Amino acid sequence: MSKLRIREVKCYELPFSELPRPVYWFNEFFPAGTWANQHAHEKWGELVYVSSGKMAVCSPRGNFLVPPHCMVWIPPGLTHEWYLPDVTNDRSLFISPTVLPPEGRFKEQCVLSVSPLVRELIMALADIPPLYEPGPDARLVQTLLDQLVRLPHVQFSLPLPTDRRLLHLCAAILQAPSLSKTLLQWSEEIGMSERTLARRFFMETGETFGKWRSKVRLLNAMERLQTGESVTAVSLSCGYSSVSAFIVAFKRMHGVPPGLVLGQSANRMA
Repeated sequence: MSKLRIREVKCYELPFSELPRPVYWFNEFFPAGTWANQHAHEKWGELVYVSSGKMAVCSPRGNFLVPPHCMVWIPPGLTHEWYLPDVTNDRSLFISPTVLPPEGRFKEQCVLSVSPLVRELIMALADIPPLYEPGPDARLVQTLLDQLVRLPHVQFSLPLPTDRRLLHLCAAILQAPSLSKTLLQWSEEIGMSERTLARRFFMETGETFGKWRSKVRLLNAMERLQTGESVTAVSLSCGYSSVSAFIVAFKRMHGVPPGLVLGQSANRMA
């Protein structure tokens, strides 16, 4: 098996049995390859915003990759584990179900698109003590809660298999999307035939291996363009024989051409 950096960690345990406020939060950087084993939060939900890097979430409701600049909602009591293929800035909000709508999206695990306003509100929490008092700080938290219910669901998510061998294979690709190993080479590494690997991968993800890997590379392309890397360099690293083919595939998946993403990145850096 290809060398894969895995650093197992215990889940963050809050130092109390009840939330001292309706919303409690923490911010932490994790190294690439961090894996948090199965855990659940019985009395509160967890909203995780990955402001840099990617997060793979595994639960009985499904395994999937959370796209960049999105957040994932884990409802109370749902057993889950997560994997971070990149160096990741994890901003977790623990939210009492009493301050969320009793019906609707927060009853189930879901991925939400983060609006610029919600992103800034989450960033502003870094300047507020989690044990905030009534007044301006509490009003900011309430504004965040009001905005969360308005966020749109993300229809795209990258499915992940449940078979541990296939999941390990996917983790290796998530850490190094440019890996060019063939399906046959991967099958030899994980100890199953090429046909069995192809069949199992499709059964568990609904995607062929090739299509799934292309999605990983296009997700990685979005991140690299946002850092200012050129369209040509990114297209070559994604394995495309021509820039025009890359542009078509990128726009089909993300809804915008790569040049627009690069231009927005340049404006932010200016």
